[in-house]
Amino acid sequence: MKLFASIYIGSYETTMKVFEIDKKKGVKTIDTLKLQSDVIKDVLKFGQIMPDTTAKLCRVLLDMKRTIEGYKVDSYSVVAGPNIRLASNSLIILEQIKVNTGFTVEVLSNSEQRFLGYQAVASQENFDELIGESAVLIDIGGISLQITLFSKGKIITTQHLSLGTVSVSENLRKLGTSSGNYLEQTYEMIYKELEVFKTMFLRDIEPKYMILLGVQVSTIAERVSGFSSKNIKIKDYLDYLNKIDKKFLQEYEINHEIYLDNDNLVEPMVMLYKVLANTMKPEIVFAPGVSVTEGMAFNYGYNKKWLISTHDFDNDIISAAWAISKRYGSYQPHLKALFKLSSEIFDAMKKYHGMGKRERILIQCIAILHDCGKYISLSEASSCSYTIIMSSEILGLSHKERELIATTVEFNRKPVEPFENLSDRFTQEEYLIILKLLAILKVANALDRSHKQKIKNVSMRIKDRELVISIEANSSLALEKGLFKKNADYFEEIFSIKPVLKENVKL
Repeated sequence: MKLFASIYIGSYETTMKVFEIDKKKGVKTIDTLKLQSDVIKDVLKFGQIMPDTTAKLCRVLLDMKRTIEGYKVDSYSVVAGPNIRLASNSLIILEQIKVNTGFTVEVLSNSEQRFLGYQAVASQENFDELIGESAVLIDIGGISLQITLFSKGKIITTQHLSLGTVSVSENLRKLGTSSGNYLEQTYEMIYKELEVFKTMFLRDIEPKYMILLGVQVSTIAERVSGFSSKNIKIKDYLDYLNKIDKKFLQEYEINHEIYLDNDNLVEPMVMLYKVLANTMKPEIVFAPGVSVTEGMAFNYGYNKKWLISTHDFDNDIISAAWAISKRYGSYQPHLKALFKLSSEIFDAMKKYHGMGKRERILIQCIAILHDCGKYISLSEASSCSYTIIMSSEILGLSHKERELIATTVEFNRKPVEPFENLSDRFTQEEYLIILKLLAILKVANALDRSHKQKIKNVSMRIKDRELVISIEANSSLALEKGLFKKNADYFEEIFSIKPVLKENVKL
């Protein structure tokens, strides 16, 4: 058994949890500390985080540090949500935290934050059963929410909407000063955003389950909702939400002898949950009561081999990539051939390219998405592909990984830019990964240049500094051979190993 502590600096509260991590028993919370923060309020009002907020945050983190030291944890992690980057003085704030507390804070990208929350909910025992039919995973944050649609166990799409508890709260505040029917107007705005998602992506899919994951679930949501770790029928769920108003909260505080902080976020929270339920129309709402802090524990446990995952997160990435390629009308037979060929080249070159399991997933995504931009423009397919990939949330990939994929795809048709031109976006190591993945893509693509899947019975081996690709063909390979030499030369330039095409003639 190991002890792990996670600290998450969110938009409106800072949370610390201490976990027991055991291979057999999984992850168990043994202590929790949450305190309200004005980070997002300062950002929205002043554009920066104010000194009083910073001082309070440092005091909170010092208290959490003492708790961690008291537990003698095996390891801990401190992260902040992406919204902290919206503050003009974010770098100064992070430095002040380091100087005053000793904590080096990792600022998550939106993709990384959402994935940690997803890891937490996907690690629940019955998750694969829930998505095995159809489900929507709802991840509500302070500024935005993210919806991931599953059907038959596969990701159909992940979409980001500018609707969050804090942003809706600000909308209510502004409308309340100028309009008598501000609630009705805000509801209409939320319904409109979600109806667009429903029209574009749900179509004939009727989600059986709605899975709720609050990245920054406030104390109120956990204390008042009463839904943690339960399956709730949609009628019971809506009946309960309809009871929550200011009077309900006042009585709740009196009856339970507690003070609910962030009470101004209750109304927008309830509004979002109601509209989501009425729009998605699931049969069952599942609220596991987990968030980013649990995701941090699961992520660390998986990486350190303290835990074994029962869910295939890599398959989620590949499923999402396939869904994007289908949405943009990419020719599936060619992509399947390229997916297989690029994976085989990657595996054959394993001892020579120095890349690992994660880069293998990247080359597979590259193969799947390399032509998606043709949907928009045949002549500007490279630039359009880059834009599509960077604009598409692929659950499980970080923002940087998505940028690696998009840039490799862009260079497939455009001249490769020198490192000096990209040094503001990539490290030297990342730039070299792009070159290696591009070399593999080019050779794999040359083998199916006609998009007619002419080759079969492919085998690959390294011999005398050559990658010998043995194939059988069911028709002329004139086009493939013409492109192969040029792409093989680039491959050799990158790896110092020359691809050689060997056609086996059937007797």
